[in-house]
Amino acid sequence: MRSYRESFRWEDGSRGMTQEQVLRRMAEVDGDYGERTSHATVSRWESGSTRPTAERLKTFGQALNLSNTEVAGLILLAGLVPDFPSASGAVNSAGSLPEENDEEPAGVESERPSRKVRAKYALDGLGRFLMFRFLLPALVIVAVGYGLSFIGWNGSWMQVAYIAVVLGMVMVQGLVVPDRAARLRDFFWVSLFFVLTAPALQFAPLQRDIFNFHMVPGFYDTHLPCMLCLLTNLALASTAAVMFQTLWKWQYAGDASDGSASSRVAWVVLPPTALVYAVVVVISNISVSIQLAVVMPVLAGVFMALLAIRDPAVRPSAQDRRFFLIATFIVAVVSSTLGAVAILAVFLAPELPGVLPDHNLLKSWDIDVNQWGHTQEEVHRMLNLGYVWHALCLFAYMVFIVGGNLLVAVYRMDGADTTGPDATHEEGLELAVSADGIDGLRFGSWRRRPVLSSAGGDY
Repeated sequence: MRSYRESFRWEDGSRGMTQEQVLRRMAEVDGDYGERTSHATVSRWESGSTRPTAERLKTFGQALNLSNTEVAGLILLAGLVPDFPSASGAVNSAGSLPEENDEEPAGVESERPSRKVRAKYALDGLGRFLMFRFLLPALVIVAVGYGLSFIGWNGSWMQVAYIAVVLGMVMVQGLVVPDRAARLRDFFWVSLFFVLTAPALQFAPLQRDIFNFHMVPGFYDTHLPCMLCLLTNLALASTAAVMFQTLWKWQYAGDASDGSASSRVAWVVLPPTALVYAVVVVISNISVSIQLAVVMPVLAGVFMALLAIRDPAVRPSAQDRRFFLIATFIVAVVSSTLGAVAILAVFLAPELPGVLPDHNLLKSWDIDVNQWGHTQEEVHRMLNLGYVWHALCLFAYMVFIVGGNLLVAVYRMDGADTTGPDATHEEGLELAVSADGIDGLRFGSWRRRPVLSSAGGDY
């Protein structure tokens, strides 16, 4: 709907209309829209937080001079019918589709899916996430761990290879083949898992893990400490991702104009991030807690910015978008420079990472490095080398993947007008329909595919 609104061509050749103009044109078709709706309603339609009825989509199509095929496509994308022939039939019929009642007050037309429909979407989404983002990776972690153990566990290099294989699998799952209806949640899941797992590379040369599973009798010099560490990180990242998605739906299920965008994004990002860090502080060694105290706020800030960009209430002008893009680029360059300097300083000063993994928030324990088969100097040198490798991996991920996604999101930020660095200049907008239904909204030589989510749609 937003794509059609922004690409609408007026008689004088100008392009695009505001949400208020959409309502005025809809009121010319049906006078009720001048009294019963506001621009906040249109904002909720476009963000996906509420679902317009088929009758309202028909009125919207008439107001913007859309063809019956285009209106049928909108009805199908809204999830009001199971297939495109049914959508075409709804457009051509005299009446509208029956809507599920959600116990709204009499005389008020429901715009939201019923509780039954919302519960089904929520359960389906949670089930898919648990199956493909938790159970499947957990099985792979266990299988790879026992597979390496079967051929003879060699902790001097297998632990690093084990961690690298699992990180690669999770990144492919969440970044290459994400859930289209919850891309940001999957990105959050991958990022948390990467941030939690990268420090394990620091202790891999010593065959230690960040949660001290190696201290369990019989576990040292086996694959079990590393496997349990990876499973713990997966459980923490998955729990935080579910919280992220739940809080996101809660914050954006109502009127998007209630409250501020900053409070909404804070409620979505900060609780799951704080939960993960609190668990790490309690059960991990103190050196990991210190490192994550720097990384986790940066990660939380980036995801708050990504959510704010998607917030329907945030509609910056072209000048504001240029400023945000330049400011984001400058912050990224400064942060990257400081991170690189910190890594170089640690590499040149081996005494800096001098905190041995001998205590956490709950207790401390004695470490006899001679039992490890190394001298004190060798242990510090190995910790230093492990820190540099883990810091380089984390630095690359935060700069190129997390920072890169933020820069792209700022560049593509939607504004209050159709001009600016991210404005589209297509000559025509058409709804592509295949035999199976809607194929996408085509803009010139590229294509934007809207994805319906029952509470807060995303692209």
